[in-house]
Amino acid sequence: MASFICGIDIGGTFTDCVVIDEAGLVTIEKSPSTPHDFSVGFFNALRQAAEGRGMTLEELLAGTVTLAHGTTVATNTAVELKGASVGLIATAGHGDAIIIMRSLGRVAGLPAGDLLKYSAAAKPKPIIPRSLIEEVHERVDYKGEVVVELDEEGAERAIRGLVEKGVEGIAIALLWSFRNPSHEQRIKEIAEQIAPDLFVTCSSDVAPKLGEYERTVATVLNSYVGPVSSRYVDRIDTTARAGGLDAPFLLMQCNGGLAPPSETKKSPVLLLQSGPVAGVVGSRYLGEVMGYRNIICTDVGGTTFDVGLVHDGVPSTSHTSLVGQYEYSVPMIDVKSIGAGGGSIAWYDETRNVLRVGPQSAGAVPGPVCYGGGGTSPTVTDADVVLGYLDAEFFHGGRKRLDRGAAEDAIRKIGEPLGLDVMQTAAGITRIAEIGMADLIRKTTIEKGLDPRDFVVFAFGGAGPTHAAGYSKELGVREVVVPLGAVGSVWCALGVASSDILHVYEREEIMAAPFDGPRIDAIRADLRERALRQLRGEGVRDEHISLTWSVDLRHRLQVHELEVPLTDSDVPLDEAALEQLIDDFEAAYEALYGAGTAYRAAGVELVTLRCRAVGTTQKPKLVRQEEGSPTPGSDARAPRREVYWPELERAEQTDIYRGDALVPGNVVPGPAIIETSVTTVVVHPQQSAKVDGYGNIVISL
Repeated sequence: MASFICGIDIGGTFTDCVVIDEAGLVTIEKSPSTPHDFSVGFFNALRQAAEGRGMTLEELLAGTVTLAHGTTVATNTAVELKGASVGLIATAGHGDAIIIMRSLGRVAGLPAGDLLKYSAAAKPKPIIPRSLIEEVHERVDYKGEVVVELDEEGAERAIRGLVEKGVEGIAIALLWSFRNPSHEQRIKEIAEQIAPDLFVTCSSDVAPKLGEYERTVATVLNSYVGPVSSRYVDRIDTTARAGGLDAPFLLMQCNGGLAPPSETKKSPVLLLQSGPVAGVVGSRYLGEVMGYRNIICTDVGGTTFDVGLVHDGVPSTSHTSLVGQYEYSVPMIDVKSIGAGGGSIAWYDETRNVLRVGPQSAGAVPGPVCYGGGGTSPTVTDADVVLGYLDAEFFHGGRKRLDRGAAEDAIRKIGEPLGLDVMQTAAGITRIAEIGMADLIRKTTIEKGLDPRDFVVFAFGGAGPTHAAGYSKELGVREVVVPLGAVGSVWCALGVASSDILHVYEREEIMAAPFDGPRIDAIRADLRERALRQLRGEGVRDEHISLTWSVDLRHRLQVHELEVPLTDSDVPLDEAALEQLIDDFEAAYEALYGAGTAYRAAGVELVTLRCRAVGTTQKPKLVRQEEGSPTPGSDARAPRREVYWPELERAEQTDIYRGDALVPGNVVPGPAIIETSVTTVVVHPQQSAKVDGYGNIVISL
């Protein structure tokens, strides 16, 4: 029997599925997401992929060697504030930290324009009401020494009070608990004795780092999304096992790696924002195959535009993130998002007399006007149909007919107050959307000291290949890659399928240079032992385990750290290695902030040691084919149609190609449209596209 690697990624509009066999044959499917129960869409997409191979779902599951899943369930639960009722136990006097927030909490994560309205901004709806926050008497100091013993009777009263109020989970976040977690662990034991079914989270387990507010938020979020996420994961796992799966079921985490259900049910906060991360992981994998070290990863879905970076072969990371204006601490791949996708709504701003796009989205329901699902507000997708980029008769391979007339009527209404005709308005909508996308890429690259012209753009998601040439040209980028052609529309699903098992271990240990090498080595030995124990316990063999190390350094009296790679843990740190560490920090600091900005005389501090433990999984096989004639065959040509090109300020008859019939070596000069059953690639005038040996569509700008 053939063996399959299956990757499924759930988005706001579609659930994407990739199935790859040992010969490298790829099957892709897109199925509408099912918000009432996302597991339904999960198995619908998997069933369609099985049918595409002439198999039943049960036969596919029986032959699967890895079933990997990226899910938005945790993210949706947090953003929509539909999580469990959670109680918080904090150190006496510190219960309000999560409500007070940071000084910029009112505008954290909001569009830049809202920063100008700070006085009118409001804090977000509390993720946990004050009535469910209890305080206990205890105190651990910054060295981890117990100053005030835990009041166990008070802790028991607090827990019983929360249980009486009907909480499903409890978050325990005490001061300096990451130095000494004994009080948190004791409170957890008491809670489990009183109410064994409670979902209990200790901050020392989920976010053992400095930053009382961010650590508390991460702890609360873990318990907040835990019950919903755990039930969902169990539902998928149980159904798949009943259907014949006898292989690892792994879930995508925001740190860029996979984990088994047993781990994600303990730390469901790591599932937050994990969907977009998968696209970065897949891009790194393909980049290694193609020889690209610097990649701008761009994902245009139905609701958002997501950007991540691979720099020098390594994904850019972050150690804090935002959900609903709440900032929390978890290690993750850095992905920035704005409300600019195919479903982003275009509207006339009466107060400013301008055309605007997003951040509101039509979503899956009712969807764009052209979908005929009851939507009345025009979207970017409607503009694409009106301009001729999308064929109303061939959308989703002809499985869905679009109503171009309805899209034109809706766009005409918002263009009339501005004196624009339908085509001008549609072109303006796409232009505004693409400029917003380019601005986000600038922030993601230039603000990190990186030049976007040194990168290649990978364009994926349902609408990424349609708009990539537009936003990439704004940046001076020379090349755009639609990864594996049609597979680019379900790229995050392939990213999930190509990921490794990953666990990240951190230890907060503030010390000033000159650093204590033996102390660092002792901490690394402890983290190494924890990493090996966990991966071996998950069935990973030693030859498939690799550990990488880094530290966070900063100048004294500064609050922002930079992550710097550290040598292998088996090599003791001598004086030369520690001096090199500071040299590397200064080089990274000046690359980010400019030459001469580093100032060693101010002193350098080490803040965090970090171990990334990887368990290598079986990867999809990518097969390179010989490139043939540059001239596409006659079977790759479709009837020409009229397309409006903004750079020409007119519509003209344009060559149309069927992407599934293009073969390696084929060259398509612009202007042209390349259509597949799941996405559309737009090649503008004075550009050209080529299909390479892996099936990537490479657009030269």
